[in-house]
This record gives sequence, structure tokens and C-alpha cells, in this order.
Amino acid sequence: MHQLPTSPASGPPKFYTNIELLVKLGYHRNALQLVLSMGCPLSLSAFLGKVTGLLQIVSPTWSQIAELHVELQSAPSSNDEVAHCARTLTTVLPNISKLYVNAETEDSLCQVVATNLVSAYAGQLVQSECFVTIEPQDVHFSAQLRNLVARCGSKMQSTMVDPASLTHLYIAGNVQHSIQRLFFDRGPASCVELANLEQLCVLSPSDSSDCSSLFKQLAFPNLSVLRINPSQLVCQLIEHARLPDQLTKLEILTMHTGTITMYNVQLASEQRAQLARFIDDEDRVDFWAMTNYLFGAPLSSHSVLTLGRLTRMPTIEHLRWSCLTKLEIMCAVQASFLLRLVPCLPCTQELVVHCLEFDKPELWPSAEPTNACLEVLRLNYPVSDANHLHIMALLVRLLPGLPEIFELFLPVFPPQFFSFVTEYGTKYPHIAGFAV
Repeated sequence: MHQLPTSPASGPPKFYTNIELLVKLGYHRNALQLVLSMGCPLSLSAFLGKVTGLLQIVSPTWSQIAELHVELQSAPSSNDEVAHCARTLTTVLPNISKLYVNAETEDSLCQVVATNLVSAYAGQLVQSECFVTIEPQDVHFSAQLRNLVARCGSKMQSTMVDPASLTHLYIAGNVQHSIQRLFFDRGPASCVELANLEQLCVLSPSDSSDCSSLFKQLAFPNLSVLRINPSQLVCQLIEHARLPDQLTKLEILTMHTGTITMYNVQLASEQRAQLARFIDDEDRVDFWAMTNYLFGAPLSSHSVLTLGRLTRMPTIEHLRWSCLTKLEIMCAVQASFLLRLVPCLPCTQELVVHCLEFDKPELWPSAEPTNACLEVLRLNYPVSDANHLHIMALLVRLLPGLPEIFELFLPVFPPQFFSFVTEYGTKYPHIAGFAV
């Protein structure tokens, strides 16, 4: 069910649902998932009331529905009304085992809805993915809970989770408070072992709290995937929690620069200590020094660096990416920079540039770049007659030195490209492979 905005002249937001079609076809008894999506801010109580009313017209309960997916946007309303409407919805949908709640803009009303949904279903959930801050009171989650997204508010009381049941855990916001409430409020513990946890995501804002003693009590013996952001609290987690010496995947997400992804990465105590030093605080982190450490030595089998649109590229002399296997650049890059960059990526198999700009050829390096590893090159730029000439000048300089290249992606292949392939293909067999 979806509520979407309309123009002021066409009246209030329109409500769309397929429930009437399902009933007409007799398929409503087979419905296993309910999706509620608000495309514009409006009264949560009015929206939830309308949804509940439509469901109850057909049946007082929809016991076969096991999955509830809710996307919220709110406008002013009474907390009591919202809480009542959320609780009423849970009586109509009594058997939810998979819950997803998100809000485009989180406010206290969205938190009330999310808290009531989680509180009502906690004892039967296998999957609880609530990206809205919740503050339930004395909630006991099911022993069958596998996936948990936790954004715990400061007023949240003891919430019981069986650490051994979890396979996926995502914690954001007040990480220290969430961990304390989820795993340590049951009483003193020398160690909490999440024995079956495979994937852990911890995203923390800047927080100078000393959580080292708390993290020393956490063990993740079978963790394979770790996603983190640079912050002091995550730094303490990396340093003090008990983690495996090797991970299948490590992902470091930064707000301003980009994303680092490494596969089959070595993360023994020495590497953890060095990594913790780099991610101590995103506002002060030397991102390029961190990439030089992670991509300057064979710490992983495959590594990917994605640089965002607002990234300011450093000079080539500051980069040490000898072991990087894929590079994707979304910010603007000059052709002269690209020509200097390619020889500095000896293990890079794929290079993607989303916003290539053409500076004057006299600024380009005189030496032809070479790279014996690059197999895939994707270049994007505004298409124009002038840029057809510019890209051809670049390819004439670039492609002869890429003997392993077999895939080239351009927004449009210039008319001159195929005569270039014919001319250069006799001397460079890898260029001849682009003949059509």
C-alpha cells in the first residue's frame, strides 16, 4: 500500500493499494508480505488507521502474513493516537516474523510507531531490521532471531537478545548504549560470545567515550564480514574486541571521501592496531594514508576503492596503491591525471572513471603510460564533437600500453575509433581485438 503526493490543485495525497485486486482474484489468502510506503509526510495515525481499516474490511486478522515492510514519513499528530494505531495494526497482523522499518526523516512519531511494532513482535521475530531509533521497555527477543538492526534510544531499558542466535547484526547511533542494553543488562559477564555471527556492521558518530573495557568482553569467533566507519568508538572496537585473524570481507565507509572494500583480508593484531590508528576519527583521518597502508601491501586477495563525487584527489606522488585491484572514481578527473595514474596501479584489473574532463594535451605527460594488468576500462564524459577528438587523442596515448585490456566502455564510440583500431591493430594485437 502506497500513499503518494499530488499537486495542491488535485487535492490530498492519493492512496494506492492492490488489496481490492487480490480479493477479486481470490489471492488475498495467499499474501505473505505487506508493504506500507508513505511517499510524502502526513499524519501517521491517519495512514495507519486507513491501512488497518482496509485490512479489517476483508478479514479481522491476516494470520498468513509473515513479513511487514514499513517506510514512514510523518506530519504532526498525537503520540497516543499513533501508538494506538500501531498496536491495532499488530492485532490485525499477529504472525509477523520478519520486520523492516525505515523513515525518510526520523522524528519522535516515527520512533513511537517503530517502538510499538518491535515491542509487539519481538518474541516471534526471526528478522528485525528497524533503522529507526527505538526505546522499548524490557523486551525479550525470540531465541530464533537471526538478523538484528539496532538503533537504541537513551531511554531504552533492558532488552534481551540471545547472542548465540544472531548471524547478522547492524548497530548504529549510540553504539555503546545499544551493546550494553542488548547483551550486558542480564547481569555481569566476563565475555559475551556471538558464536554464530557472520556479518557485523557498526556505524558510530564521533564519540570520545572510553568503551575499551566493554569491547574487551565481546567475542566474534566466526565473523566473516565487517562493515565500519571511521570513529573513535569503532577504533576501540577494532583494537579490543576479539575478532578473527582473517575476514572474508572488510568494508570501511566514509561520509566524505569514499568506500574501501577488501576481500579475504588479513586482520591479525598487527593489522588491527594499524587500522585502528587510521580510523580513530573521520574528521581527522588521513584517508589517503589509510589507503596506502591497505593497498600498498598484499593484505587481501581482492580490493576495491570507490571514491565519491565530492572527493578531492591528491597528487599522484602521494599514492601507493600497488595492490589495489579495482578503482572507481566518481569525482571529476582530468585526462592528464588519468595518464599519470594508470602506471601507478600495477595490480588494478578494472578502472572506472565516471566524470572524465579533458584538459589541454600539452599538460599531459610525455611518456606513454603502461599497465600490464588492466583488463577493463570504463570512461564517461559529456558527448560532443569536440570530446570525440579529445577521447581519441587520449586513447591513442593510452591503449598501446595496456596489453591485457579486453573491455573498453565509452558513452559513444567516436567515428574515428574504428580507423584507429585498423591502423594500430597490426602493431598491437590487443587493440585489434576491438574490431567489430
